[in-house]
Amino acid sequence: MSNDQAATATPRWDDVPVLAEPPGAGYYELTENGWGAIIGWFSGVDRMVRCPDRLPHMVTEECTDRNGTRRRVVPRTPEDRQYIDDSINEYLRDAGAPTRPGGYRWFLRLPEGYTGIEVEGAVNRAVMALPPEHVHPSQFAPCIRETLQRIYVGS
Repeated sequence: MSNDQAATATPRWDDVPVLAEPPGAGYYELTENGWGAIIGWFSGVDRMVRCPDRLPHMVTEECTDRNGTRRRVVPRTPEDRQYIDDSINEYLRDAGAPTRPGGYRWFLRLPEGYTGIEVEGAVNRAVMALPPEHVHPSQFAPCIRETLQRIYVGS
């Protein structure tokens, strides 16, 4: 959590500003999974923006039977979207973070001198250095928070 968040009321995902379109340079689109959500949350709501998700998402359906395997690409359904959102929110809850509203793309303002891949890499390396029994989000959330605080010092 950023210093700004700690000084104000309890932060919420709804505090993340909504833009009509994705932001430009200096921002990184967080991955659409629990890992991206936890990186965003522990970076701080004041370091994120979001925009409505208007992308055409496709999924691959695979059916295997005695005639072989058939694959087809189809539009993602509202049920698919709900499953993704539920999975992300379960991960966030397990990490001690609040659930996130669906229907948005989430972007992280990058710290000086970092790319999005470098931020994710630093978090990944920190978590990989934890004892092997740390497999639950609640066990590695403090490490993620500390890593992101170090990355954003002075930003």
